Amino acid sequence: MNIWIMESDSGITLVYKPYMDFPVNEDLVSGLLTALNQFTMVEFKQGIESIEMGGLRWVYIMDKDTNLLFIAADSKDVTTEILRARLDIIRTTFVQQYANKGNRWGSKWAGNVEIYKPFENVIDEYYTQWKQAERITTVAEFFDILGIFQQILNLAINVIGGHLSQSKKEIIYDDIEIMFKDYSDVEIVKKNPELNKITFERDIGFNIINIDPMNCDMFIVEKQILGLIRRIIEIIKKEEGYFTSLKYFIEENIFDYLLSNFNLLNDLNLFTFLLKLFLIK
Repeated sequence: MNIWIMESDSGITLVYKPYMDFPVNEDLVSGLLTALNQFTMVEFKQGIESIEMGGLRWVYIMDKDTNLLFIAADSKDVTTEILRARLDIIRTTFVQQYANKGNRWGSKWAGNVEIYKPFENVIDEYYTQWKQAERITTVAEFFDILGIFQQILNLAINVIGGHLSQSKKEIIYDDIEIMFKDYSDVEIVKKNPELNKITFERDIGFNIINIDPMNCDMFIVEKQILGLIRRIIEIIKKEEGYFTSLKYFIEENIFDYLLSNFNLLNDLNLFTFLLKLFLIK
């Protein structure tokens, strides 16, 4: 997989992160990619969305607000939908980091591409997680992971239901419902219908096991569920305080559960993340 982040009009490459060797010069490839997109914009009034060229699959995403062009190339073994979803995650992260409301793009882009060099590390992190997710090759393994996530969500809900006063329960449930509504409105969830199968009810808690492994990208599912878990734990800590929350996590055997699934979580690079989530303030 190779990634380009380019200024559309000038064709200047802000970030280029290659994981495959190209037999031609990077600048020549960048110029060709920009020229192809500009040609289709002029001739067909819209940019390229995806093409197959040079034995690879190419996906384009144009961010109109910043006039940036995001391009990914990978083998044809990777579907257009998965490649586009991964590129869109990179686009969203880059725009949030360099062109969010408090960090206007106009003041950030001054022709110096060196300031974007650290973003290569962000792409590296995503790429590593994608490659790890690709190792989950069977439906059984997928359900094993969903089962672990489901149990962690159950344990978190048990903390709320079994240890908090009624008034605090109501506050936290209200926060979770607001959070879950916002989650349902996120663009990536709308683009991935299987994520809409994640449900929440006060009397039941979260249900994630209805997700169909044949119709989703494991990486996207993993990131979204981990995001839900993280926000729930943050809500509990905010309402109860760190030390009280930690006491409840211990009493509900959350750390014992993580340790009992150490091998799988460690293989997926999730054990440290989850342990820190519950332990760190």
